[in-house]
Amino acid sequence: MATVASLIACGIALPVVLALGGPLNGWVLGTALWIANWAIQMGTAKRALQMGQTAAVGITGISFVVRAWVVAGILFITALKYDKYVALAAAGVFLAAFTADLIGRGMAFAIREKNRETVAATEGAE
Repeated sequence: MATVASLIACGIALPVVLALGGPLNGWVLGTALWIANWAIQMGTAKRALQMGQTAAVGITGISFVVRAWVVAGILFITALKYDKYVALAAAGVFLAAFTADLIGRGMAFAIREKNRETVAATEGAE
């Protein structure tokens, strides 16, 4: 659900970027940064499932901070060395995908919790 929401956000961002006269390179960079960020996040989460709780929280937190700094660094370097409009468009696309993913994850979590409560209430009533 969250992944689909972020990919939809990237898809919607393309005509918006182009309609606003933004560079296609910016959309491509933002989408590529999001996909790379998501892939690393999934790899880290898969690895964290094989660890103890403390190590899992540590590696997940470190991954989150490092990914944020790497994306910010790439955007900063792009703005300084290549084109600030490409970096700005990429940042907008990345933030749209990030926000859609965050909302999707929040909704998925809420649905899972509601289902868990419903099952628990049903089993308790029997």
